[in-house]
Amino acid sequence: MENTLMKMEQFYMEEVIIPQGQDIKKGLTNYILANGWKQVYVSGAVGSVIDMAFTAPIQNHLPLKVSSTPVSGAGEMLSMTGEIMPREMMDPDLKDVYTDKDSPLFVHIHASFATSGGHVFGGGLKSGKAFRSLRIFMVPLE
Repeated sequence: MENTLMKMEQFYMEEVIIPQGQDIKKGLTNYILANGWKQVYVSGAVGSVIDMAFTAPIQNHLPLKVSSTPVSGAGEMLSMTGEIMPREMMDPDLKDVYTDKDSPLFVHIHASFATSGGHVFGGGLKSGKAFRSLRIFMVPLE
């Protein structure tokens, strides 16, 4: 197993607000590119979301294969964590799983949210939008 030691001379957390109706991944991508960051750690989020879709493994062996679960309607974000980096830095084994080639960034986020009645959905964030608004907390790793 490979370990990486990262020295952070100055630690700061950045907040981005995804406004109502905006795509979460596009909003993050635009914000990161506008700030000139290369790598980002996503540490959490607070707010409401709508029309989410998540991926999860469908078999218990490699190579990794996933299916997508769409969830219509609004809900409250419970958790969000992940990494964002230039596409060329992503794990080569994930290139067949994350086939979106439109963005120059690899947005690798795991999230969960709750809908009416306390139903919880989650997994790898495939897509979704802010419902009222969504505050996402990030740490640039440059």
